[in-house]
Amino acid sequence: MTTAQIWGRRVMFAVLALVIAIPMVNFRRLMTEGVPVGLQHGDINLAYAIGMFFSVLLILVWYFAYVGRGQARVMLGMIYLLTTSVSVVVPLTLLFLGTALPPSWPISIGLASVYGLAGWVLLVSPNIKAFQLYQRQLRSLPI
Repeated sequence: MTTAQIWGRRVMFAVLALVIAIPMVNFRRLMTEGVPVGLQHGDINLAYAIGMFFSVLLILVWYFAYVGRGQARVMLGMIYLLTTSVSVVVPLTLLFLGTALPPSWPISIGLASVYGLAGWVLLVSPNIKAFQLYQRQLRSLPI
């Protein structure tokens, strides 16, 4: 493996750790502290659905990056980045226009930004592309 391929594998495992860590932290906080104040009025189903959408989509982008399927990675990555940017830009715009957002929104915007950054790295990193090339070469070798 070249240095770029090794770094690509490290980045892949770092993003996988992020995909696992953020839901685990959220679940732990939910179990120890209860439902956050901003989600006590029936909005928890919406927040849960949005969170699951981003988690599943990021896992799919990660999987296609790991197995070396470039076209699927790019297509899902674009959808992921578009939806993440909308979920970050719209609340920030409302915040700058003076709309009062629930107290949990800055944390949600921060988490969406981190998820968006992880998706961006999976989409454009040359190390990820080098690791994908390595994965394709490895899978094409006869056993």
